[in-house]
Amino acid sequence: MHRFYAIGLYHHRTPELIRNDIKNMRKLPDHVSVVLKLNEDEDRRARLKALVKEAAEVTAWCASSGIPVLSVYEKTGILKHIIPQIHPLIQQTLQGYFSAENCPRLSIRAPNEPAFSPPTTPPNGADASHHPFQITLLLISADDGRSTMVDLTKVLAGMAQKGKLAPGDINANVVDGELKEIVMDEPDLLVLFGPSVCLDGYPPWQVRLTEIL
Repeated sequence: MHRFYAIGLYHHRTPELIRNDIKNMRKLPDHVSVVLKLNEDEDRRARLKALVKEAAEVTAWCASSGIPVLSVYEKTGILKHIIPQIHPLIQQTLQGYFSAENCPRLSIRAPNEPAFSPPTTPPNGADASHHPFQITLLLISADDGRSTMVDLTKVLAGMAQKGKLAPGDINANVVDGELKEIVMDEPDLLVLFGPSVCLDGYPPWQVRLTEIL
């Protein structure tokens, strides 16, 4: 029975079926985050290809659901260094879900890096400025977690020592604002894949109130 439903209810890269799955939800998250892992049992090229494919599928699912922001955490940060290379691969997956005319616009960025969102050639002379939906993919790693908090602490302490910032002005709100600017806003939902809850070095400040599934 489970196999029958798995085949019968699988989305088959159809956004309409995905939207049908979520139509009864009272509230959708604006920002979904997932934790993905490299498969250490495969060679570097194969595991990188599998990781990009997983990120692309989750991106397409979020776009189909109308979720505008997706953050993908991978501990080593390997995806952050090849954004121009993976952008067309993820865009290709989106085109597999949507028609060419309705394919969402994809923007990829990482902390301390500008957004990468190259213009795409519109089909059949369509207006290049028209995009039915835009999804932002944030790529984060372990470097954006505790080490970033340590670096921020050193900067704030240095500013306080030099008299540029009063010690009393350093509070949770200041830290929160700076980390949101440096890394990202707190996701509404964090999805883990596996039999147990393992954040694997995920930035701790960003999950204080996040629902974890």
